[in-house]
Amino acid sequence: VGPIALPLLPAQAELLIESASRAPYGRGSDTIVDTKVRRTWQIEAGQVCIGGKHWPKTLGGIVKQAADGLGVTGEVTAELYKLLVYDKGGFFVSHRDTEKAPGMFATLVLALPSQSQGGELVVRHKEREARLDLACDEPSEIAFAAFYADCVHEVLPVTAGYRVTLVFNLLRGGKGGAPTPPAYDAQAGQVATLLREWAEAKATPGSDAAAPPEKLAYLLEHAYTPAELAFDKLKGADAAVARLLVAAAPQAACDLHLALLTVWESGAAEHTGDNRRYRGKWHGSDMEEDAAEFEVAEIFEHSRMLSEWRRPDGMPAAFAELPIEEDEVAPPDGLDDMEPDEEHFHEATGNEGASFERTYARAALVLWPSARILAVLNQAGLAATLPHLDKLAEQWIAGGAAANSPLKAQARELAGHMLANWPVQPWTSGGWNAGEATGDKPGDNAAGNKLGIARFLAVLTKLGDRDNIAAALDRLMTQEGHGRADNAAILGSLALFPAERAAELLKAVMLANSVNASGACGGLLRRASAGMFAQQPELLCEAAAALVAALPGDPASSPKDQWGRPRGEKPDAEFIADLSIAADRTDAGLATRMARHVLAWPRHFDPDAVLVPAAKRLSTLGGSLGPAGGALTAAATAHLKTRIALPLEAPRDWARPFNIACKCSHCAELAVFLADPLRESWTLRAAQQHRSHVEAEIRRAHADLDLRTERKGSPHSLICKKNQASHDRRVKQRSRDLADLAVLSATASG
Repeated sequence: VGPIALPLLPAQAELLIESASRAPYGRGSDTIVDTKVRRTWQIEAGQVCIGGKHWPKTLGGIVKQAADGLGVTGEVTAELYKLLVYDKGGFFVSHRDTEKAPGMFATLVLALPSQSQGGELVVRHKEREARLDLACDEPSEIAFAAFYADCVHEVLPVTAGYRVTLVFNLLRGGKGGAPTPPAYDAQAGQVATLLREWAEAKATPGSDAAAPPEKLAYLLEHAYTPAELAFDKLKGADAAVARLLVAAAPQAACDLHLALLTVWESGAAEHTGDNRRYRGKWHGSDMEEDAAEFEVAEIFEHSRMLSEWRRPDGMPAAFAELPIEEDEVAPPDGLDDMEPDEEHFHEATGNEGASFERTYARAALVLWPSARILAVLNQAGLAATLPHLDKLAEQWIAGGAAANSPLKAQARELAGHMLANWPVQPWTSGGWNAGEATGDKPGDNAAGNKLGIARFLAVLTKLGDRDNIAAALDRLMTQEGHGRADNAAILGSLALFPAERAAELLKAVMLANSVNASGACGGLLRRASAGMFAQQPELLCEAAAALVAALPGDPASSPKDQWGRPRGEKPDAEFIADLSIAADRTDAGLATRMARHVLAWPRHFDPDAVLVPAAKRLSTLGGSLGPAGGALTAAATAHLKTRIALPLEAPRDWARPFNIACKCSHCAELAVFLADPLRESWTLRAAQQHRSHVEAEIRRAHADLDLRTERKGSPHSLICKKNQASHDRRVKQRSRDLADLAVLSATASG
């Protein structure tokens, strides 16, 4: 464009626009151009040169006025960001600026001399609003405005002419910061007294009053990004409150941190019927299209999490995300009427109604009694506490494993907190053995954790903490279930107890889980009988009896849940083999009773699905067969021999076995065809619903037929051609039976 004259002439404004590009806006992590959100032309800073020997002094004076007005001390510099041109109708809806460079804390806008109307700058913070008209009566003068980057602001539409501005990032360098708030020595003493009362109430639970909150989060007025979140960068009243608490917290033996509180919500939305384009509401860097058509109807899910921790001394704070409860927020209504930073509405699709998802973010000063640090850490869930517990145990062992070590005391205290707040869900096999926690939504810790006891018990075993082990096993019992992968850790922890006490704990596990985790219980009992109880197997009689008593049998007497529905894990071959070995080692009479029950209920213990595989597993585990193992192996052997003795001959004609239950005319014709020794094929010409019905009956009966549909004429035809699939299946079954019989015969002879 070359040099431009000021006041700006319309012709040169047009030249600037020809060299410019449409200004985008940020939507989440995306950069989008949408003239319904922002109608502005931009020229990058690298394409703009500002000359004149007096300009640096002029800009320096403006920056000093801006810094003084914003209450910022120390070195402040201005970095040119963009040149913006607003033609008639140009605007930018309400938004917040992101910090575009390290140390950026505010935005400076210089309005160059031009003939224009409208385009006022509106800046808002909390309940306050400033409306600034940067147009000057004197065409040789410029006007400027500066505001903190977290302030919501907008540019109203330009109604005439052209508005041209230079936008600068104001950067804070060195140790400069917001003005130092006055000292509050008297108030610090008062606050410390209140904090001490709170800490003492937490230390002496048991009163009739409601338990005080575990921590407190005092919400700050200004918005801060992670880059600007620090005690020495707080603004205005936030800095004053922080200084007061920094003085009071140590007096009351409380920890103080700075953090970001993020609220996530989702739920149902309703259509408002207003189809006008939505331009009056802007959240953070996100503008929703046609958002005025919807409004929030009901919140179904939400989470509140604290993250981005900062300490008063500037040192890093190694905390994970911590959930925040509603009663832990101060003031109590601090989260009411918050404007979301991002808000998304989704149209109804299929069976799903309209929905919404939104997030809020506020900085907060977070306090808790120093003595309650482990209880606070426990709020982060198992993903944070299990590694920390393991670390404490390793440090204790490395330090000599002294019984009176503070590390051991801390570990036991943390384990107690973990047990008291363990997520209430059924255990799943191997969950925490993988050392992972999962959650689909922010803060979805308890609901999303893959639960398991193994890792927890392993750490308690390292610590020799029998009290918490017993409590953990009790928790396992009440959770009704555990996985086979947990068994090694359970047996390892039981080894710390006398044999009689260990047997009692094992029996309790069996009684609680024999129905819904029978497979894991069977494996646990078998390993126990071969391991720590190998010399005293009689101690396991009651535990084994609990498993035998829970075997499925008569549906009328099978275990039921609270709604009267049958409960239990379907017994498999591995469980039956494990239980047989354990019963044989423990009590001959119990083993005989167990085998008789299994053989009496083939509907639950199918010979091919359970009995034969269980007998084969007994052969792989080795050892002599006792009453249960011998009886089950003999029954499986007899079952195989009976089937092997059946004649195995290929069909001599086209007659095929059939079990067609339906008696409709088409199925009756099908049955006649299957019984006919002379006919190889049959054609059913019928409407689709009749053909589909016949196909379903053929598949249900496993009839020896190949099917295809001939799509000539109307209606189409179903072509059925006989094969010898039943014979082929029997041939394959015979081969398997002979191999299985060889295995079982070798076991019996051995």
